[in-house]
Amino acid sequence: MEWLNENSGILVLVSAVISIALLVLCVWLIYSLKSKIAVQRLNFLGFYSSDLETHENYAEITVGNKSLNDVGVAELGIKNGKVNYDLTELYKEKKGMAADARIVIEQRSAISFTLSAEELKKVLIDGADGKKILKGLKIYAVDLTGNLYQGRAAAVKKLLAELTRKQAE
Repeated sequence: MEWLNENSGILVLVSAVISIALLVLCVWLIYSLKSKIAVQRLNFLGFYSSDLETHENYAEITVGNKSLNDVGVAELGIKNGKVNYDLTELYKEKKGMAADARIVIEQRSAISFTLSAEELKKVLIDGADGKKILKGLKIYAVDLTGNLYQGRAAAVKKLLAELTRKQAE
């Protein structure tokens, strides 16, 4: 008992430091979980694909919903430089949806669609000298509340660059 009375200051200091460290750890865990689960984010993937039988190249685009809420998409498209190309109607047509139907990405799931080489060539910008220009290519989506989400599509850009090279030859 005497030892406790003599070292009470050190015991209080050590227990305070341990309590503060545990509090900081708990706050960090809460914020990291919140940023991974509760935040509404869309994830974009663009693939350079080829058909096994015909060997035709095409782009496959996937938009994933990482959050726990459903996301309604008002506009879905590709951005070449500063020019946006809306692919919403094309997506609805390929999926057999009505023109006035809403695109909804359910929680923890994704939507995907393909773009043929001809459809992909339409996103090239006409330059001043009549040449097709390929700038920074991004996939974008606008949700029903007006938030813009975008992601890079390096593989799709590579496919588009190959298509323009073949067209120039």
